Amino acid sequence: MHRPGYLSGSGWKEYRATGTVCGIPLPEGLRESDRLPEPIFTPSTKAAEGHDRNITYSELEELVGPEAANAMRIRTMAVYGYAHTVALERGIIIADTKLEFGWWNEEVILIDEVLTPDSSRFWLAEEYRPGGPQPSLDKQPVRDWLAANWRDGEPVPELPRDVVEATTERYRRAYRMLTGEELSL
Repeated sequence: MHRPGYLSGSGWKEYRATGTVCGIPLPEGLRESDRLPEPIFTPSTKAAEGHDRNITYSELEELVGPEAANAMRIRTMAVYGYAHTVALERGIIIADTKLEFGWWNEEVILIDEVLTPDSSRFWLAEEYRPGGPQPSLDKQPVRDWLAANWRDGEPVPELPRDVVEATTERYRRAYRMLTGEELSL
């Protein structure tokens, strides 16, 4: 489940085409990377092939039931709200994040990694300027390189060393900013 507080990525693409994100109407006139009036819950599900597929809240309820959908929404909003506040105090805007849920003993639980540069868009607060893409501390170099050099369905090519190094440095910087410590490998 996604929790964007800012308009970016696939949400920005959908908004430009329809004025909505996952079926949620947004105000007119928003620009890329604008902060939303309030964060929104944007569910997605695993597609048979390729990337996650965005769905509406109603579709989520049909898939998992109203109680489970509500639990996912409430937990996503709480985790994002807390993390956004803590990260912002350390100079990072968490523009959006993806949380994954599963079932254990008939209860909805949070699974997989959470709030990393792989699952979140980390922007530098001091450089934030809405109206276009933002300087980031996440996997954006990988996204950009793959968008220019690979098509879904083809074998995934090996990433060039400079893309790996740029991404590694971003992850290390995010870690330093968030924890105050160096990441040692």
